[in-house]
Amino acid sequence: MLAEHGVNTSVVRLPQVHDTVKQGLVTYAIGIAREKGISAYVADGRNRWAAVHLLDAARLYRLALENAEPGARYHAVAEQGVPARDIAEVIGRGLNVPVVSIAVEEALEHFGVLAAFVGLDLAASSAQTRKELGWNPTGPGLIADLENMRYFETGAGVPSAAPVRAAG
Repeated sequence: MLAEHGVNTSVVRLPQVHDTVKQGLVTYAIGIAREKGISAYVADGRNRWAAVHLLDAARLYRLALENAEPGARYHAVAEQGVPARDIAEVIGRGLNVPVVSIAVEEALEHFGVLAAFVGLDLAASSAQTRKELGWNPTGPGLIADLENMRYFETGAGVPSAAPVRAAG
């Protein structure tokens, strides 16, 4: 493989990478909430999504390039798990739309392809990454960035749900 040829490879696994313009899959949830007039979460909304600020992820990539052990895997996780209900609530406030729980059986109809992710508990840890690389994320959290978005400004970077497509 590549390591046999002296190439040092490593992997950085990304959660929801965010700033005040884009937020990974959350960006598409915002588009769906805008389109449908409600901000929804599945069931009780206690499932979580890990997150990291864009600048913290960039710093981790630099540290990995400079210090990675061959074949290492790193997790770019600043927040281990932000509850889906909290995410939906801040989106609802930002768009001034109602926040509702939907049943698991309704998720596909409401979220489309995003339904494959919205009900999952995607919490993750970066404890090993922090220990190995001395990485210490300092950026704002996902909720803070969502609270500081300009939801109604032209070019705010929030697409409709249309760009999310199934492979095949």
